[in-house]
Order: sequence, then structure tokens, then C-alpha cells
Amino acid sequence: MRDMIDKNKELFGRRIEQLKVIVEDESYIPRGSSNGYHDFVKSMYLALISGRKITPKMESAITKIVKSYAKTLNPEYRKEKLDYTENTIAKLNMIKRRLDECNYTRSYTSEKLYFLDSIERQVYSRGSLSIKQRKALNKMYLQFEKKLKKSEKKTWL
Repeated sequence: MRDMIDKNKELFGRRIEQLKVIVEDESYIPRGSSNGYHDFVKSMYLALISGRKITPKMESAITKIVKSYAKTLNPEYRKEKLDYTENTIAKLNMIKRRLDECNYTRSYTSEKLYFLDSIERQVYSRGSLSIKQRKALNKMYLQFEKKLKKSEKKTWL
């Protein structure tokens, strides 16, 4: 077992140091975090230091972890991510206001609010949305706008 640990230190010494820094960075992995990604990062670090055999797939995952961490240290990347989050949250709030103005049934409104809240949580945690999620939000916005215009025409008649 000791020779496997020494072998990993020899082969992956730099990666072990990098992962140690990542695991100890509380702004990246908060203490007591139960996030699946954070657990994965810790398990890769433990695999390296405990002498476990590192497969090519594990090695590429470790490299990807280090690259993504390095990207988060870049101030421009952080600013872009923050701008995206703020912009997306503002759009979500606008959709919520439109939903409220449409006077849908209480159950329909709560269903849509649940979806919008889950999207908001994802934006805060991951800082991104999938294409399908963006399309769904666009569809909701257009639906609410159409409903508001329709109800506006009725009030003029």
C-alpha cells in the first residue's frame, strides 16, 4: 500500500498539491457542503493521497476539476458570471410580475412560481441555464404577454 501512495506522489505530485488547495479553499468548497460535485472533488483528492489506482478517466476528471477551479479565479470570468446571474434574475422577476398580472388560477400560478423558483435556485448555484430551460422561460414570457394583451383588448371594448 505504501508503494502505491509513493507511486501516486511521484506520478501526480503536482495534481495532489492542486487538489489540496482546492479542497482547502472554503470559498470554493464551503465547510460541511453536501454538494455532489464537492464530494466528487474530495473523493478524487482522497483517491490520490490514499494510493488508489488512478484510471485514465479519473485522471481526466482531476484535470477538469483543476481547470474549472483555475477559471473561477479569473476576475473577468467572475464578473461575467455575476453579470449573467444578475441579468437572469432580473428577467425571472419580470416573468414573475407578468404571471401575477395575468390573474391565472391559484394552482396554475403556484405551479409556475415553483418552476421559476427552481430556475432561480439553479442560476444562483450553477450560474447557468440549459437551452431547454431558456426556451421554456421565453415561451412562458410570450404566453403571459399574449394573455395581457388579450385582457387589455377586452377592457377597451
